[in-house]
Amino acid sequence: MQKISHKPNGFTILELLIVLAAVGILILIGSALLGTARERSRDSKRLSDLDITRRALEDYFHNNNRYPQAPTPILFGTAGYKVICSGTPTGFAETRSGCGGGTVYLDPIPMPPEPQPAQFVGYSYTSVAPNSQYVIEAALEGAINGLQGRIQVSPAGLLLKQ
Repeated sequence: MQKISHKPNGFTILELLIVLAAVGILILIGSALLGTARERSRDSKRLSDLDITRRALEDYFHNNNRYPQAPTPILFGTAGYKVICSGTPTGFAETRSGCGGGTVYLDPIPMPPEPQPAQFVGYSYTSVAPNSQYVIEAALEGAINGLQGRIQVSPAGLLLKQ
């Protein structure tokens, strides 16, 4: 005669709870690391954007003996401030064709990645009379290369804003 065994199939509730807790912990750790990596990536793009813009402004200055005009702060990428070029009174245009045949130095001016830091939105440009200096203000979400919070770019380079 054959003996029938009643061996339980599947997992117990305790085993399932332990596995679910372990998976939950791994998901939390992974999402935290991914969030930090995304933040650093956006901040790296911001620094790269600012360097590209700084180089274009230096080329503009080299050829025109002044920086583009903006005595009051403007946000790059807004109407009228999407292209850096000669051939306009201010040094900015809405489109490449709006440059009046002048040299195009940057088209388009880079826009900051989303989401932007709450303490500052966009890249704000101001020229200092008589257009021999400029300041671009921006903000980082986290810390990268010893920089964090609000930053400024000028012909002197990149600085933390106090």
